[in-house]
Amino acid sequence: MLRRMATRVAFRFKHRRMKNVRKVIYGLTPPPRLANIGDHAQVVAIKRWIEVQRPGWPVIEIDKDLGPIVLSALRGLVGPGDLILLHSGGNLGDRGTWSETGRRALISAFPQYPVVSLPQTIHFSNTERGHQERARSIEVYGTHPRLTVLGRDPRSAELAAELFPRAVSFGCPDFVLSLPPSPGQKPRLESPRILACLRLDKESRMEESQRRELTQSLGASVVRFDTTFQKPIPVDQRSRLLDETLDRFRDVDAIVTDRYHGLIFAVLTRRPTVVLPTVDHKLTSAAHWFRGLEYVRFARDAREVPELLHTLLRTSAFETPDWNALYFQPLLNRIEEAGREKWGE
Repeated sequence: MLRRMATRVAFRFKHRRMKNVRKVIYGLTPPPRLANIGDHAQVVAIKRWIEVQRPGWPVIEIDKDLGPIVLSALRGLVGPGDLILLHSGGNLGDRGTWSETGRRALISAFPQYPVVSLPQTIHFSNTERGHQERARSIEVYGTHPRLTVLGRDPRSAELAAELFPRAVSFGCPDFVLSLPPSPGQKPRLESPRILACLRLDKESRMEESQRRELTQSLGASVVRFDTTFQKPIPVDQRSRLLDETLDRFRDVDAIVTDRYHGLIFAVLTRRPTVVLPTVDHKLTSAAHWFRGLEYVRFARDAREVPELLHTLLRTSAFETPDWNALYFQPLLNRIEEAGREKWGE
């Protein structure tokens, strides 16, 4: 209790002069102990985007641990014209109740101001708990008069429109795609180095024995990697560790992954990539954004991987869309225009 009170007091003191300053409230970012470099890569990308979209505006970042503690203090800081953003990811649903509970709290706290939930994979399981969490989110989101909920894939965009009809909603790809891509580079055909970026959690369709069998089928030069690290990711080390991760992807000839950000990192580094499905639509629906990329293929299961990889290693076409021009540069204008159309503002 005393520690929470001290944190709240320190937060108020640190931001005491921000009340009448136009600013960005950026909530529910990953704390260091949430050591998934994909989550932290989104923070890096979103903060760079904010700098372009709102140059000179200070950013108050509130991570998932801090949010419940400082919410009352935050209410006294937010004013008209501030931009309230909620972090993106894959946790709008009953598998991410920690994040979803925080999102509901922030949405409920600011009914008088626009709130934007950045691109999320939306999935509520067909279970009693899933139905309960779904109903709770529908109730909370439905009370906010100026809420925007972005889906990170077409199916999630559909779900946002179905579940939250009062909100502005549409699809937008993952923010990490806004980072600058590497030049394309032809892979080696002899003894290619393969990075197997595979999930080790409950969202994976594979058991450990199946992962071993898959990596053995790819040949000798295979390196296993997961985007969830064994150690925390300090806030001031996000960019460095992201750069090191991207270097790891650049240094191989091809990628096999069932990680959402394994795919994103592979696209940024323009490496031939075979993508495996997870337990939901996170990757299968997100395939929409990558249609037409010659160096990316989606497999139905692990048995298809060796043949697809054999084909991709012969590719020389690494053209990539200008994700910024297509989606991220116009995003705030699109949200504002959709709000005027929907709410008459």
